[in-house]
Amino acid sequence: MVEHIAGPMSAERFAELADAYGGDIARWPQPVRAAAREYAKNSGADVTLERAADLDALLDTYVLKTAHEGLHGRIVAKLARRSRIRNWFRFGSAGVGLVGIGIAGALAGSIAIAVLAPSLTSETTVASDGTSTIFGDIGPDVTITQESQ
Repeated sequence: MVEHIAGPMSAERFAELADAYGGDIARWPQPVRAAAREYAKNSGADVTLERAADLDALLDTYVLKTAHEGLHGRIVAKLARRSRIRNWFRFGSAGVGLVGIGIAGALAGSIAIAVLAPSLTSETTVASDGTSTIFGDIGPDVTITQESQ
């Protein structure tokens, strides 16, 4: 809603204020009361004020029903139950997340080993002078001795 500065009142603004605050100008915001009273005297805005007053009277007849017995207790019990369930999911799902992270780490590690490790089932034969290992060549200057029994 646009804020209007107090000054000369228009018919649209008067009707808007009557719809918002009712048919009694005394209940309207303080800055617009004087301009509203002046407008009501000069323009004969009695129809607008009467319509708003009728609505006020109708709204004043509304009576709240009394709450049922035990309603407060049922609401509190339901809230406590929902809080327990929410806390269980909040803290229980943390363990599920950690298990998921562990499985993802194991899977990533096994894929890394499968991709990066040299193949042990290679069909090609490599001629070796006895200095190569699965981890690489140990070089020709290393003496390899075998003990026979």
